[in-house]
Amino acid sequence: MLERLQGDYDAVFSLGGHCLPSIQLDKNGLRPYAGPLDWMISGNLSQISRLLDARFAGFMDLASLRVTGHDYGEYNFMVEDASYEITAAHHFPVTLNTSEQLTSYPAFKTTLDRRIARLLEKSALASRLLLVRLGGSRDQAVELHTVLSQMITHDFRLLFVDYTGAADVTELDWGLERLVSVSLPPEDIWSGQDEMWRFMLANVRLHV
Repeated sequence: MLERLQGDYDAVFSLGGHCLPSIQLDKNGLRPYAGPLDWMISGNLSQISRLLDARFAGFMDLASLRVTGHDYGEYNFMVEDASYEITAAHHFPVTLNTSEQLTSYPAFKTTLDRRIARLLEKSALASRLLLVRLGGSRDQAVELHTVLSQMITHDFRLLFVDYTGAADVTELDWGLERLVSVSLPPEDIWSGQDEMWRFMLANVRLHV
C-alpha cells in the first residue's frame, strides 16, 4: 500500500494527533512551512473531521479557550479550544502570558489564520496533497477520508499512522485508494523510529 503514497505533491500537512507528524515531516524535508495543526494535541480524530468540515470556523476563538496546564519543561501554557477539544501545546510562552491573560493571543491568531488560509488554498488549488494523521480508530480514519474527499478539489493521499503494531512497519489495506494506513510499534516513538518514517516516506517528493 505504501507505493500508493509515492510520487509528487504540491503540499504536505500534518493533521496532528500531537507533534510527531510535524517533526517527522521536517526530518524528511517535507515541511517547508507550518500547518494550522502543527504542535497541537488532538486526541479525538472525529473532532479533526468536524473542524475540517467546518473549514476551521471558530477555531481557537478567544471565547473558547482555557488554560489547562504547561508543556513539558513548563516553557508554554497548554491552551485548549474547548469547542473542538484541540490543545495548542507550544504557542503561548510563559514569559509573555499568564493563566489569566493570554497577552500573545492576537499574534498567535494572526499566524494561525494565515496557516489556515494556506491549507484551504492548497485544498482548493493543488493538484495533489499529502495529509498525515497520527492516532484514531479505523472508523474515524474512514470518516476523515470522506471529509477530505469533499473538501479537496483534486487528488490527495491520507497517511494514517497508529501505534498498535508489532516490531516494524505494518501496512493495513482498508480498501480505500487514497487512504494509506500503517501501524507502528508503540515503543520509543519519539527518537527510535526515524528509519521507519524514512521508509514510509521514501520517494515522496514535494514541489514548492
